[in-house]
Amino acid sequence: MINADDIHNAAMRYAKERTKEAMDDAVAVALPLCNAIAARFTGRGIELEDLRQVAAMALVNALNGFDPDRGLRFTTYVTPTITGTVRNYIRDRAQLVRTPRGLREQGMQMDRALERMTQKMHREPTAPELADHLGWTLEQVISVHASREKSQVASLDAQDDNGMRVFDHLGISERGFEDFEMREDLRKAMMTLTAQERKLIKLRFQDLLSQQASAKKLNLTQMQVSRMERRVLRTLKSVMQTT
Repeated sequence: MINADDIHNAAMRYAKERTKEAMDDAVAVALPLCNAIAARFTGRGIELEDLRQVAAMALVNALNGFDPDRGLRFTTYVTPTITGTVRNYIRDRAQLVRTPRGLREQGMQMDRALERMTQKMHREPTAPELADHLGWTLEQVISVHASREKSQVASLDAQDDNGMRVFDHLGISERGFEDFEMREDLRKAMMTLTAQERKLIKLRFQDLLSQQASAKKLNLTQMQVSRMERRVLRTLKSVMQTT
C-alpha cells in the first residue's frame, strides 16, 4: 500500500541521519511506489522485473539527492524522478517500433497540409477539415496521427471526443497518482516557457479563450498566436517526455 506521509517521513529520516538502516527503511516504504510506476510501463518489450530494478535505483538516487530545505514533499520530488528514469531506460533499451514507410509518407503529407491550411485559415484546422482537404476519411487522419504518437506520451494538443485537451483535464480531474504525476511533469515543463508563452497557455487552456480572443489580449495576430501555441505545445511535450 502506498502512503505518501510514510514515504516522506522515511525520506526525512534518511536525510537527517544518512545511515544504512535509514536508507533501507526508506527504500522499503517507497518500494510499492516504485513498483506501481514500473507496472505502468509494461508491455513495451522489457521485463517488469527490469523496470522495477531501474525504478528502485532511481529511488535510491532520489533519496541521496533529496534536500528537505527546499520545502518539497519527497513524493512530489521522487515520483517524476522515477518516472523519467524509467522512460529514459525504455527509450534507450527498448526496440523502437518502426512506422511503415506508407504511414511515414502520409504523416509528412498531413504535416504539409496542416501548415498550408493553418496559414490560409489563420487557425489550425479540425480533423474533419483536414480529412476533407486531403481527400481522406476521418478515420485515416486519426489513424495516421495515432501511429505517430504510439510510442510517446499523449500529445498535449490532442482533443478527445468531447473536444477536451490534456490541459483541460488537468484542471478538473482528481484521479490520484496518474494525475499527480502529470501535473508535476507539466509544472516543471511550464517553468521552461517565457512569460508571454505562459500567459498564452493560461488564456487558452485555463480561461478557455479562443485564439482570436487570446491574440487581442497579447496584442498579436491570430496567426502569431497559432504558431506560438503549436511551438509551445511541442516544447512542453518534449520537456515532459524527458523529465
